[in-house]
Amino acid sequence: MKRILLVSLAAALAFTPSFSADKAPRNEKVKNVILIIGDGMGLAAASSWMIDRNYEPTCFDRAQFVGIAKTYSANSKVTDSAASGTAIACGVKTNNSMLGMTPDTVAVPSIATYAREKGLPVGIVVSSYILDATPGAFFAHVAKRGDRKGIIEDMIKFKPDVIVGGGRKYFTQPDYVPENMIEKAKAAGFTYVETPEEFYETTKTPILGLFAEDSYPMAIERDLDYLKDAAMHTIDILDDCKKGFFVMIEGSHIDHAAHANNAEQLTFEMEEFDRLVNAAFDYADSHKGTLVIVTADHETGGVTLNSAAKDSKSVTGIDVKFSTTSHTGSPLPIYAYGASAWRFGQVMENTDIFVRMKELLIDKK
Repeated sequence: MKRILLVSLAAALAFTPSFSADKAPRNEKVKNVILIIGDGMGLAAASSWMIDRNYEPTCFDRAQFVGIAKTYSANSKVTDSAASGTAIACGVKTNNSMLGMTPDTVAVPSIATYAREKGLPVGIVVSSYILDATPGAFFAHVAKRGDRKGIIEDMIKFKPDVIVGGGRKYFTQPDYVPENMIEKAKAAGFTYVETPEEFYETTKTPILGLFAEDSYPMAIERDLDYLKDAAMHTIDILDDCKKGFFVMIEGSHIDHAAHANNAEQLTFEMEEFDRLVNAAFDYADSHKGTLVIVTADHETGGVTLNSAAKDSKSVTGIDVKFSTTSHTGSPLPIYAYGASAWRFGQVMENTDIFVRMKELLIDKK
């Protein structure tokens, strides 16, 4: 009986589009894909932001179609970011900790690789460090996500048009690499920038931006427009290509707030994420052929939304609670907007996100 109820709920969520679904360009050819990943963002985290806003419209309310993704990895019911990132980026289930390869270490191409082969520019923007598991899944092929040197070498070889975030120490400190990899990237043609402000003044690609020694600071400590501004400058650069583009943007610190079981930090991260997603939806509104996909790699923290009222008959608020400091096996929401967004409005494997992006952007099905 419980299984039937769960399936019924999933189906209701997946096939009940929001109020704006009637305006979605259903079979419009996809020219641009903006993939936004909220690291660790489950449905409860998204719901906590809606509640914090007192149910005033959020970016999630704007989604034209909503689906659900299953997240298990090849060797675990609970995935890590490397395996889930690989599933989304490359369309294969792999073992936890592996990037861009099958469980038997066969390298597989990512959607970013296919975009590059088709002549489309590629951008990657994160609030963590650029060698982290989620961004790494789009260009690296390593058996261990901690292989910093291997990930950097794969990044330099792949040469995304824009890649920005934190992680300067991983390129320079002997504990991680035997040589200065920033200089190696510059020698390979990268324009190197060290601050967001410097990045916003730069258009010469490829661009490598390392804005902090480790991860870029959490949203509670800084300007909440960082992700939005960095993403939109990246899109402005990529938009010069008339053929289209692919960009992946990660709200990395949602995961870190949930790992820390810090509800206040989670709220700040969700506010920054909301600004980013709304800006992406706005871009899709004004640029025909743009598909925006918003999802997560896994759920972190086992977030629950409990009544804060002592008297259950008089619910006056909500307490955001956590059941773990780790990841969970919960399925994840997929919010889709723009060209052919309806293709993401159902229950699917996380690998299907790759399959459908490739069909729409590369194969033009």
